[in-house]
Amino acid sequence: MMPQAMHNLAVTNLFHEIAPGQTRLAFFGKDNRLLDVWFDPLHCPNLIGSAHNIRIDRVFASQNRATGRLGNGAMVSVRLRKADASLASAGAILPVTITAAPRHGKPWQAMIGARLATDCMILLAGLPEDAAAIGLSSRIPSEQRAALKARLAAEAMPELPVGFGVILRRNGVNLPNFATEVSRLVGMWQNGASEVPKNQTGLIFDGGGLLARAKRLVGDVAVLDDPACEDELSCLLDDAIAAAVLPKTPLACGGHLWCEQSHALWSIDLDGNGVSDFDRLFDEAANEIARQIRLRAMSGPVLIDVPRMAIPKAKKFRKALQDALANDPRQPDFLGMTRGGLLELQIAHGEMALDAVMQDQPAQDALAGLRLVTKQPAFQSVKLAVSQAMATWLEGPGRSALDQLDRPLQLVVWSEDTHNQTAHILG
Repeated sequence: MMPQAMHNLAVTNLFHEIAPGQTRLAFFGKDNRLLDVWFDPLHCPNLIGSAHNIRIDRVFASQNRATGRLGNGAMVSVRLRKADASLASAGAILPVTITAAPRHGKPWQAMIGARLATDCMILLAGLPEDAAAIGLSSRIPSEQRAALKARLAAEAMPELPVGFGVILRRNGVNLPNFATEVSRLVGMWQNGASEVPKNQTGLIFDGGGLLARAKRLVGDVAVLDDPACEDELSCLLDDAIAAAVLPKTPLACGGHLWCEQSHALWSIDLDGNGVSDFDRLFDEAANEIARQIRLRAMSGPVLIDVPRMAIPKAKKFRKALQDALANDPRQPDFLGMTRGGLLELQIAHGEMALDAVMQDQPAQDALAGLRLVTKQPAFQSVKLAVSQAMATWLEGPGRSALDQLDRPLQLVVWSEDTHNQTAHILG
C-alpha cells in the first residue's frame, strides 16, 4: 500500500492554461491542492528539457564548469563531469541539455549531452560509436544492479538505434518491460528532433513544451480541459500562487510553517503555535513541507527546523517526510541532521523559484491583466486599467503578448503607481 503521505502528494490532474504572453501548467493533487506550477512566458521562454549545440566560451577546470552560448547568444553554464573534461575546450561546439532556470543573476544551467528524461529512464542521443549504450542510476541499490543491467541489455538494446543509449532511473526498476519504454522514448525524440550539423550551434530538441515534459515525469494523468471550468481553475491557480509566495503557511491543526530564502539556502521553520497534539502537527507538517518545497521550487540546500521530539517520534517524522519527498521529480537528497539539530536536504536546481517568477514585475501583473481581457466577450474592444510600469512593459518587452490578443485593447494608465493595485477591466 502506498504511504498516506505519498498518496496525498501524488499528481492527479494537470491544468494547461494557454493565455496571451504566457503558458502556465498546474499540477493538482488530492482535493485540488496545488502541488507545482511551471511557467513559460513568451518574453523569457522556458528552455528546461531542450537540447542544443552550443559554443564553449571558457572552461573553469577547478570548478568543473564551463560557459557557452546558445545559437541566439544566450549564456549557459555547463556542469562538467570527469568524462567531459577532454571534450570541453574554448571554441568547441558540443551538445548540451538545459537542466535548470537562471537564478540569482546566473545563466541557464546545462549538462553535456543531448538527453530526454522520464521518471523511469533517460534517453541519450548523439553518442559516439564506442560509448556505452546502457547504464544505471547511481541511486539504484548495489544488490539489484547486476540483474537489472543484464535485463536492460537484453530488452533495451534491440530498440536503440545507432548513436542512442539509455540510463535506467530508480523509479524504473519495476517497469514490466524495458523495451516498451525505450521504444516510446526513441519515438518522442525522433518526432521532435531537428537536424543540426555537429559543427554548428542550434536547437537539437525543443523538449515538447510544458505539457509534454510534465507527462514524461508524472505519467498520463488527466488534463483538466473543460472550457466551463477554465475560469475557476485559473482563479484557483492565482489564489494558490498568491498564498505560496507568502513566508507563512498555515497548517489545519493551528501550527504553521515559515519558508524563507536567502542567497545561499532555503530555510523552513515548523512553529507549533501552541498546538498540543504533536502527532497531528508532525503528520501535517511532513506533507506540507514536501508540498511547499515542490510548489515554491526550492533548490540547493534546504534546512528544516522542527520542535524537539522523542527519538521514536523523530524517526517517524523523518520517514513520513522522506515518503512525501519521493513524489518530487527532482528526487531530493535527504542528508540527515546537522550538528545543530536541523534536517538537511539537497535539491537539484530546476524550475525558477516561484518567488522569483512573481517578483518579475510588472510582467506578471500585466500578464494577469491580459488573462482578464480574454475572459471578456469575444472580439469587443476592452479598456484595461494598468500602472505606468505595466503599460511600459506591455509596450516594450511584452509587446508580443499584446499581439496575441484577439480584440482591440486600450490601456488606461493610473495617475499613481502602486504595487498593491492589480490590473482591472474598466466599463
